Amino acid sequence: MAMLSCLGVAHAQQQPENIPWENSVAIAQKMAAGLLERQTGAKDFPTPSFAVEVDLNLDGFPEIFAYRYAPDCDGTHCGNFLFVLEGDSYQEVLGDIPGARLVPQDKIGLSAFKRNGFLDMQSDQMMIGWDGKRYVDASTFPASSLDGAAFMAACQKSRSNEQPAGGEAERVSAECQCRFSRFQVTGFTQPDLDRYTASLGENFEYPTGAKEIAWQALLKNAEDVGTGCDVASGKSQWPPAYFNHGDQPQQKLNFDSFLDACPAQDFILTNHKIGSPDRALSLCGCLAREMPTQGISQEGLDLVAQYYRNEISDADIEAEDADALTFHDKASEACLSQFPAK
Repeated sequence: MAMLSCLGVAHAQQQPENIPWENSVAIAQKMAAGLLERQTGAKDFPTPSFAVEVDLNLDGFPEIFAYRYAPDCDGTHCGNFLFVLEGDSYQEVLGDIPGARLVPQDKIGLSAFKRNGFLDMQSDQMMIGWDGKRYVDASTFPASSLDGAAFMAACQKSRSNEQPAGGEAERVSAECQCRFSRFQVTGFTQPDLDRYTASLGENFEYPTGAKEIAWQALLKNAEDVGTGCDVASGKSQWPPAYFNHGDQPQQKLNFDSFLDACPAQDFILTNHKIGSPDRALSLCGCLAREMPTQGISQEGLDLVAQYYRNEISDADIEAEDADALTFHDKASEACLSQFPAK
């Protein structure tokens, strides 16, 4: 199983001069502290606890992986936690997997493959996958046994050049076999496979009307399988979510004041895309990530935090830092335009 990254190793190997990474970790740790307190009742976040942002569904709004240290941890109020925004609230999604809290971080990694929209993960010896609500042991998912002859023929034909280079036939065959194997692992039905196979040929009539939604979902799953196979073979990487990031060098910032003030602000909570404290927290995390890419300074960020606490007006901000509100507004537009639906 190809691994994109190992969470523990990624955490340990980041270099001090990587300011975007340091900012990301600072945001994750601030968000995780509140989520962990709610989950475990523990207010502290003792060294060597840590948290990182990891975008498991590649939507541009990362999930929060947190490790809370405790001596002789029993996995109840300490260990590994993964928080995913589902609907109105963050849910912890590792708790139903026996032993997952206690797996060493260097034995946790991301798979090349998605399932139900989220990347599979390796958790020690167990592969875990997304069931639509939480991560579960992937071996519990139903697999299917399919007749793949027509698919393999259509796949190889669609992926082959008219004048194949040496070794290309073997490469194409391996790519198609990977796809077929993954279709079975993820429980594709024979009608689904037959429909997708037909789309690889000529004169395929794309479904319309009521059938179009189901077809688009099937096509997305098939495309995810294809991308996963290309990632596993080293041919490509998962594309990041589109985001209108700024292009300025980031300064290392302290986000605590902003992340305390932002989720409580009425104009955040009452936005039609938000509507709950946890969705507000997710949006505020995005704002915290995006404002540094616009070039905001610590002074500018602190002014925005004061503004969110209703201590100063926008005119006061502009008098102190003419660019801070502009940076904030650009970040806000980028975040809200991509913010996930409930």
